This record gives sequence, structure tokens and C-alpha cells, in this order.
Amino acid sequence: MAVKQAARRKAKQAARPKPKPLTPEQRAARELYPNERSPYKAIPPDQRGKGHLTPGHQVILQAWGVQLQVTAQLGPNGGNITGGYGNWAQVLVPRSDPLTQWSGRNLVTMDLDLLLDGWRQQRSVEPQVATLEALATRGPAMLTPPPLRIYGAVPRPGLKWVITGIDYTTTPAVLRKYPSGERLRQDVTVHLMEYRDETTLVSLPRATATPAPPSKYKVKRGDDLKKIAARRLGKSSRWPDIVKLNKGLRGPKLATSWVGKTIKVPAK
Repeated sequence: MAVKQAARRKAKQAARPKPKPLTPEQRAARELYPNERSPYKAIPPDQRGKGHLTPGHQVILQAWGVQLQVTAQLGPNGGNITGGYGNWAQVLVPRSDPLTQWSGRNLVTMDLDLLLDGWRQQRSVEPQVATLEALATRGPAMLTPPPLRIYGAVPRPGLKWVITGIDYTTTPAVLRKYPSGERLRQDVTVHLMEYRDETTLVSLPRATATPAPPSKYKVKRGDDLKKIAARRLGKSSRWPDIVKLNKGLRGPKLATSWVGKTIKVPAK
């Protein structure tokens, strides 16, 4: 009976659909934002897993947590990473040569070249322009402009972004509708910066400092590890830390054979 039940359980487990492997974008999002269970849940089905090598492909800028979205064509320059690769600083040393010190990486920045095009359909792109500007400004009941995701063939697809600037280019010429003057085609360069909140920062692994090397102590008559720990480490209860650094030590008491010998003591 037990064998039949085990066989049935195995058959049910085998019949269950296996979870689909994560895409590179989803893996990047999981690593950067482990507290968000479904960071790619909002990707439109027709945009998942698509990429291209030439301009003209659609790119979606979608606000995170707000019903704002802009769909545009990727311009000729595409998305170019412009910063985030290093933060080295020169530290001056009195009466000596300066040092080079790593201060932590900069946030990633990107310039995104977009084309808002409604010329063929004689459709105004002013609503798209207004939504794009809304993504870069603070709306009602909002403390800050919303962070956003970018879906399409852009670098670093797993990142969240905020808009730091919008440039409307006039080359090639902007096409306008007569006689209203509404734009039917507009080239836009969106300046973006990586978005990180405090929750994300806390979840990232921290760099650990190199521990200080142990010091040496010459054992005197009448010493035991509790006395040495109290004098050198500030607490007698830390005597096991001394035992870990020295072979042959067992308990807090020291045999007379240790008198005159040098032992290692951990940093305070």
C-alpha cells in the first residue's frame, strides 16, 4: 500500500508543469531587487524576450506603481550607458604622495534616444510628450516622481530608472500639423539615472573590512587567559578567542610551561 502511494505521489509530481527558467532580465531584476516578488509581472506579452539590432523597435517606459506609460520607437542612437563604472578619488597625504582610494561605485546613468512618431497616421504626439514629462515630475499626492522600468532593446534591462532630464531635438526637423501646430514627429533624448531606495540598499551585500592582525603577548608567572583577556581585550569572557589562535591551549588556566612563551592575542 505504501509503495502504491509513493508511486502516485511521484506520478503527480512528474505531471506538474515545471517552472520556466528566468530570462537574463528577470535574473538581473531578482539580484538587484530581491524584495520584489514579481518585478517583471507588468511586461506586455508582445514585448517579452524581444530585441533588435536596428532602430525602429518599440520601447516602453512604464512607471512603477503609477498608471503612466509611454510607447515610442528607439531612435538611431539607442540607449547608451554614460556613467556608473567607478568612483576613484585622490586622497592627499601631508608631506607625501597622494593615495588612490575607492569610494564605491557611481549610480548607472543612460541617455535614451527615442522617436515619437505619428506622422503616417497624422496623429498628434502631444499626449505622448505630456505623459513623458509626467514621468519626470511629481504628480498629485506623490512625494517624488515615479521610478520606471524600460522594456525593449536597451542596456541594463534589469534596472529601475528615474528621469533626470528631457531634451527635444530639432534635427531632423520637427513635423507639425497645420494649422494647429501640434507635433506629429519629435526626436527626444531622455536622460536617466539608476534608482535605488533604502530597502534595496540594505538588501545588498556589504564589503567587509580586513580584520586587524593579532598581537603578541609574553606569558608571565601568575597569568591565566582570563587575566590576559581582561587586560588586552577588555573582557575576561573573551579568553576562548585566545584559545582559537594558539595551538595547545585548552582552558583558561595556563601551565607553568607556558611562562616565558609568546602567545597570540586577537585585536580588541
